[in-house]
Amino acid sequence: MAFTCNTTYNSRALAAMSRVVRKTVRVKVNRCAKLFSWLIIVLCLLCACISWEEPWIAASDAVVAVLLLLINWKEDAINGFFARRRAMPGMETASAAFYPDYYEVRIAGAVTQWQYSKVLVLAETGDYFVFALGKNYAQAFEKAGLEGGTEEEFRRWLEEKTGKQMRKIGR
Repeated sequence: MAFTCNTTYNSRALAAMSRVVRKTVRVKVNRCAKLFSWLIIVLCLLCACISWEEPWIAASDAVVAVLLLLINWKEDAINGFFARRRAMPGMETASAAFYPDYYEVRIAGAVTQWQYSKVLVLAETGDYFVFALGKNYAQAFEKAGLEGGTEEEFRRWLEEKTGKQMRKIGR
């Protein structure tokens, strides 16, 4: 059985890749960063309350707290935005073919072959299957673009080839 998948790397795909890497490969670093971020937010709000008589200082502290809250909330979308800016031209769409010993990804004018042993984490979001290949690298495969079988067959096939369990990542 040969599986193929066509994927459009839009902001949703890039955010899904970022979320998977953040929640799997970089989980310890992310925990420390979140803790530090919340500490700064609390300190900014405390400083805003203390300097209530000086509106400009209180407002600037509140703005910093709100910006940090926004960054915490939209972290994956922001990472996806910067990933898109760093991407090479022609990487907007990709076509993948999955073979018994390797899988092949085609982008505009380039073909790369990947061994299943290089996949660190198999993950699944609502719309994508995601392979985490490193701390800063992942590949997404759109479920809607899957051909050659059902999602369940593909999931079992990937688990067999990689020797890893598929992890469900929310949203």
